[in-house]
Amino acid sequence: MKMYECGIDANGRSTPGTIEVPLNKVSETEAITAKQPGTIWRLGMRNPSDKARTHKDYDSAGGAYEMHLGGEPHIIAWQAGHNENSYQDGTTFRWGPGDLLYVRPGALHHANLMSATPSVVYNLYLPGPATQTGPLEWKK
Repeated sequence: MKMYECGIDANGRSTPGTIEVPLNKVSETEAITAKQPGTIWRLGMRNPSDKARTHKDYDSAGGAYEMHLGGEPHIIAWQAGHNENSYQDGTTFRWGPGDLLYVRPGALHHANLMSATPSVVYNLYLPGPATQTGPLEWKK
């Protein structure tokens, strides 16, 4: 299966991408990955915004074009609500319930929780420092 990624292009800019996640078939209707390492997980609410990042009344401490690093490598799974993610290459896309996103260290991005529904997010932090900018490697 494919999973979204906050990636880094050949010029060092953040860009959206996908990574291939190898699955092992368990039954006719089920497939799972091999056991992957994780360090911390959390499930929680996030406060949504009713404005796009480019709206004149959007409130952001760093301004409408603020970007930040994602810290340690982690995977976000959206449970409810929507997210609008913007990258250095100019791409903005929305993702919602059921979508998975790998936040790659070093990939600048701006996440705006633009949703009429309160957001619920699952985070899984992976081993590795915030300086580990290489691609995610899945155990098979």
